[in-house]
Amino acid sequence: MKVINVELTVKPELQAEYEKFANELVEHSAAEQGNLSYSHFKKLNADFEYEIIEHWKDQQAVAKHNETPHFQKFLAHIGDYVTKTPVIIRMDYNA
Repeated sequence: MKVINVELTVKPELQAEYEKFANELVEHSAAEQGNLSYSHFKKLNADFEYEIIEHWKDQQAVAKHNETPHFQKFLAHIGDYVTKTPVIIRMDYNA
């Protein structure tokens, strides 16, 4: 299984708009074949920090996801919402 965590710090004035933007990504990504879990969380005690946690069946599922229109839209526009470059952590998990 592939696990991807993405840490995001959002511009305070765009928080509500960002949440709508991210929700579209989450809804479409969670419905993809090969996705086991796709969640978006607001961090506790951090007003403008979020985390996306993704679980994928395998690298092929991740590769397909990376080509989808909703992910490409996210990549094209995420810079409009964040105050710094997102931190991406990729892991392999074998039960």
